[in-house]
Amino acid sequence: MVKKYLPAQILLHWLVLGFVALQYLLHEPISESFEKRLEGAEGATSGLAALHIFGGTLILVLMMVRLLLRLSNELPAYPKENAPLQKLLSQIVHWSFYGLLFLLPLTGAVAWFRLSEAAGDLHEALRGGLLLVIALHVGAALFHEYLQKTPILQRMWWGVSRAGLQLIAGCCLSACV
Repeated sequence: MVKKYLPAQILLHWLVLGFVALQYLLHEPISESFEKRLEGAEGATSGLAALHIFGGTLILVLMMVRLLLRLSNELPAYPKENAPLQKLLSQIVHWSFYGLLFLLPLTGAVAWFRLSEAAGDLHEALRGGLLLVIALHVGAALFHEYLQKTPILQRMWWGVSRAGLQLIAGCCLSACV
């Protein structure tokens, strides 16, 4: 039975997280450029807006690879302590990630290249949905690690002891607060 995700899956997980964070940081420049383009302004694409477009394309490609790896490899077993409802919720959240991380780049591309306000509005709504799913995912991981005492974080990290991983997670959590 597999206890961890493959190193390639772990790498893709954290790369996608990094690029998603970058997309949120580049929200204002792409929004401003999109509004200018809708108004018909020439040369409205800034370098930061182009970086957002590139980042979205890269996320789409990385997610395709992630999906192929997910479908062709065994997953780590769910902790025995998990209730069936927790397993179901976990599956819903994970497949929501896949759906959102495919739909966001696609709706963004349609909005940008077709100058579609409707696609842009949908892209914005999906963006909010992704934040919700991220919060659920992080909350569930911390719930499992700290309240249920199951070493769930080790499944998606490279060879660090549980104590070391908890220290990293604690530092990240305190930095966010």
